[in-house]
Amino acid sequence: MKNATFFALQGPEGTPADLASIVDAAEANGGRLSVLHVGAVPILTYAIAATPYGIPVIPEGWLGERDEMNKRLAARQEEMRTCLTRESLTGEVATLCAEPTALHDIVAVRSLFADVSIVLNSLRDDETAFNDIVYGLLFKAPGPLMLNVEKGSKALAPENVLLAWDNSIPAARAVRAALPLLKTAKEVTIATFDADPSRWGDGESPGADLATWLSHHGCTVTVQEYVTGSKTVAEAILNRAQETTADLVVMGAYGRSRWNERFFGGTTETMIAQQDMAVLLSH
Repeated sequence: MKNATFFALQGPEGTPADLASIVDAAEANGGRLSVLHVGAVPILTYAIAATPYGIPVIPEGWLGERDEMNKRLAARQEEMRTCLTRESLTGEVATLCAEPTALHDIVAVRSLFADVSIVLNSLRDDETAFNDIVYGLLFKAPGPLMLNVEKGSKALAPENVLLAWDNSIPAARAVRAALPLLKTAKEVTIATFDADPSRWGDGESPGADLATWLSHHGCTVTVQEYVTGSKTVAEAILNRAQETTADLVVMGAYGRSRWNERFFGGTTETMIAQQDMAVLLSH
C-alpha cells in the first residue's frame, strides 16, 4: 500500500507494541500513520430542577470517570508520539473521549482521508464502544476496515490471501479496496461457499470473472468452490483460511440486514467477533 495513510484506533489499555505491524507497513511503503486513542464514558444522565430557574445537575461520578479516562488517553498519546518520533514516521496522534453512541459519527469523519482504518483489539474491552466504532467505519466511512492486525500479523503484507466471494456489491468493494495487497501477495484464493450456479445466481463458474480480473492485475489466483455442510459460512471461511495458511481474509460485510445479523447472528457478526484471523471488510 504505497504512500498509504493508516488510521489506527486503539483503546485506553493499548500500547505502541500493538501497532508494530502497522508501523512496519508504514515504514516499508512510505506511509503515514494516524493514531486515535479512544475511550468511552458512560452515557450522561442528569436532572433539571422544576423551578423556573432550575439548572442541570450532573452526577459527580460521571465527571470523575471522564477525567480519569482523559488522563489514561493522554498517557497513551504521549507514548505513541514518542514511538512515531523514534521511528521517524510522519503522522499524528489524537485522543477521543465520548459517549459510545457518539463514537460512530466521529470516527467516520476522522477516517475520510485514510486509505484503511484499523481497529485494534484493545478496543474490544468495551463491547458497546467497539461495536459502535466498527459500525461507523463500515457504514459511514469511505475506506475498508481491518481487524486483528496485531503484533506479528502479516495482514498488511500478506503472502496468502483468502477472498470470501459471494458475487455481491460489498464483496466487490472489499476486493477493490484490498487490490494493493492482492497484487503483492504470492497466492490469492477465491473461495465461494454454497454458490448458486443458476443464471441469476453466481453464474455457471462462480468466481471465474473475478479471477480473470485479478489475473489481469498480475495476481496469482486460484478458485475453489466449497460446500459448508453442517458448518456455518463463517466457520467454513475460517477453516479454509487455516487450510490455505492465509494471512488475511477479504470479504464483504453485511450483505443482509445488520439488525438481522445482530439479533440472530450471521457471517459478518462472527467474523467481527473472532480474533484468530485478520480480516478486511467493506460494505
